Amino acid sequence: MVLGYIVSDKKIKNIDSFVVQVDDISLADPTKPILIVGWKNAKQDPRYKSILDKQLDENVFWTFSRTESRSDFEEDLKLYYSYIYNNILNNIIYNNINIFKLKYNKIKKLFNILKNKNIYLSNNMLYIPHEGRILGLSISILEYCGIKKEKILEKIKKLNSNIFEDDTKFIFKLSKQLGDKKYAIPYFISS
Repeated sequence: MVLGYIVSDKKIKNIDSFVVQVDDISLADPTKPILIVGWKNAKQDPRYKSILDKQLDENVFWTFSRTESRSDFEEDLKLYYSYIYNNILNNIIYNNINIFKLKYNKIKKLFNILKNKNIYLSNNMLYIPHEGRILGLSISILEYCGIKKEKILEKIKKLNSNIFEDDTKFIFKLSKQLGDKKYAIPYFISS
């Protein structure tokens, strides 16, 4: 899954895994956010107006290279990552499932949804992608109803082996980037 592109003639280290580095803007998908690195490269773009205007187009930005201005580069890179993640988060619909309001046939349907999905478990919440939405299910509420957490997870693991937790470096980095919107993690895992 590609969320954006960084255009630079020099290799940039530690780029986010959802961002692709290219050396020419023509290799970047114009529908995705693009960050041009280097003042020389930005000046060559016909949309370039001024050194003060770092947004060339709705989805195209530029920043100084690390050697031109390290502080600008690092700050603009953070802003760029924030921009691309917010683009995705604004389009994700999150629904919290209230188990108390579900009828038996809906609970059955919920168990069918749990099959073959990339489920994310964090802080006693299950986040499940379904039909363009993310469904949230509280394990704490299920425990309140008398169903033990271990039993719930055992049943779900029988249905589905694709349960992810905060124990991988990838998910840790992603959850750090998403902040309090961890419910979106299954979107990134399943894409």
